[in-house]
Amino acid sequence: MTEQHLINAFGGESQAHMRYLHFGNQAEKEKYYNVARLFRAIAHAEYVHAGDHHRELRHLDGGFVANSMAAFGPGDSLKNLKLAIDGETYEIEEMYPAYIEVANSREKKEHKEALNGHMPVKKCINNFLKGH
Repeated sequence: MTEQHLINAFGGESQAHMRYLHFGNQAEKEKYYNVARLFRAIAHAEYVHAGDHHRELRHLDGGFVANSMAAFGPGDSLKNLKLAIDGETYEIEEMYPAYIEVANSREKKEHKEALNGHMPVKKCINNFLKGH
């Protein structure tokens, strides 16, 4: 199941990348230029995270479905900030810890490292979104 977790994480990070780009565009339309920059910086971090997962999965052959569980619902910047905080909080508190636990139980060191390596960045992103 750890490979499926990485596939799902790839899907989620890929969707987050695009979602944050669109959130940045919305913030810019509303003249929240610093919020737009924040969303675009986070979009780049999500792009990097998706690429990390993709590299971990390069040995797979065939098509797989990613169940990303990504929140969707475009709105104004305030709504988008709330969606972003909720999404990052879910990844930090539920998704990645569950995936890491499975990787530990299956002794999949490389998967655990790939998943664990993202946690400090995820926490930093969440703090930025919350204004800390």
